[in-house]
Amino acid sequence: MSDQTFEVDVEYYHMPRRARMQEAEFPRACLHWSLPVTRAALILVDMWSEHYVSSHLERGQRITRECILPLLETFRRVGATVVHAPSPDCAPRYEHLLTRVEGTTQESQVRPPGLLPDWPPSDFRKKIGEFAGFARPVDPTDEEFDRIIAERSIIAEAEPQEGDCVVFSGDQLHAVLCDRRTTTLFYVGFAANFCVPNRDYGMRAMRSRGYDIVLVRDGTTAIEVADSVDGLGLTAAAIQDVEVAIGYSIDSASLRLGAPAK
Repeated sequence: MSDQTFEVDVEYYHMPRRARMQEAEFPRACLHWSLPVTRAALILVDMWSEHYVSSHLERGQRITRECILPLLETFRRVGATVVHAPSPDCAPRYEHLLTRVEGTTQESQVRPPGLLPDWPPSDFRKKIGEFAGFARPVDPTDEEFDRIIAERSIIAEAEPQEGDCVVFSGDQLHAVLCDRRTTTLFYVGFAANFCVPNRDYGMRAMRSRGYDIVLVRDGTTAIEVADSVDGLGLTAAAIQDVEVAIGYSIDSASLRLGAPAK
């Protein structure tokens, strides 16, 4: 498979570094990549079977069926790396599937605590004690909410299969990618404005490690709010944020068409 490539066009916003630029002068742009299959990975973030926001879950399930499953089949077919990254809360359910890199232990894949002082203070981060007045109001959860968090798993159609990888942290993902010499990460999953960009195995953290990041535009959706849900405004904003500040985007059909033939 080493000589096979994805032939793909990835999109981003081109922002020249010149003085007195106008925002209207930052256009969408495109790069063509001939990307070796061995350097590509599909990262599936928090592909929930259940969610406490039912409308988001319904949209995510449709996206999973229509977009993510065909893309998953493509990556498996060509022998590219597939990584499932469910929440650390799911570790008890999938721990037996954790991908362990030869020559390491699970513990050695996790960075030791830093030597810098604990700052900001733990109470500030948690907004408790003297910092409680800075916290957003938090409504109490109900029993069904707690059950969903405790029992959720990867949606059945996208469960890990033989040959896939499973990780629960950014360090574990990094270890897998180092072992496989993978450089370019195509992200799908949920939600586009929470876990996909912000988990320690999410787009921002992995970009900071030096990987190329590509969000599959139709392979994700945001958790919307009352003012945005009709037009999916937060989803559009999340995609544009990637194109401006994190990496690139592509649609699933283009990525599948760019994959090597059988």
